[in-house]
Amino acid sequence: MKLIRPNDASRHPRAQLPGHRSGDPFIRGALWRVLGRHVCRFSFHNWYALRRLVLAVFGAKIHPSAKIRRTATIDCPWNLTMGELSALGDHAMINARAPVWVGASCTLSQYTKILTRAHDPLDPDYQVYTAPVVINNDAWIAADVVVMPGVTIGEGVVIGARSFVDRSIEPWKIAAGEPAIPRRARPFLGRAGAEHEPAAA
Repeated sequence: MKLIRPNDASRHPRAQLPGHRSGDPFIRGALWRVLGRHVCRFSFHNWYALRRLVLAVFGAKIHPSAKIRRTATIDCPWNLTMGELSALGDHAMINARAPVWVGASCTLSQYTKILTRAHDPLDPDYQVYTAPVVINNDAWIAADVVVMPGVTIGEGVVIGARSFVDRSIEPWKIAAGEPAIPRRARPFLGRAGAEHEPAAA
């Protein structure tokens, strides 16, 4: 499968990061689809430690205080990083065909969809492009939001429910809509520490 490259004229203009091959490990991927994701899905709702352990076995970097609900769906967990006190809500979906980096104290609410691979509607052959997604510290992605490949959500950003995020959002903004655009500034929380850089892919 050919991936769209940054210099191709037909590449989607809002995918800001270059195409990225996921490098899916065949055996680990098969074990995750057959076994790992089902163990997570059928665990009790408050067995967060078990789900973190299973995801870690498959290569995810999950902080011990992060919480992932059992109905959440994660594709390719070896590309996922989640920071301290972050949460992934019920029926949320992370399509981690490229790296997905979630910082500390982030909330990804129910039915949120994080995509790292999509078809390019401007390409005549409707080809696929991939790009990482970065969600920085203290961000809140409300219910039923879709985040497209190549997007960076700045520190402290709030994305309103049922928004479509196809471009990066600057830190400490409240954004909403289709496409999501900043509507107003969000007061700085005054926490110690600067915005973290995403882990190297």
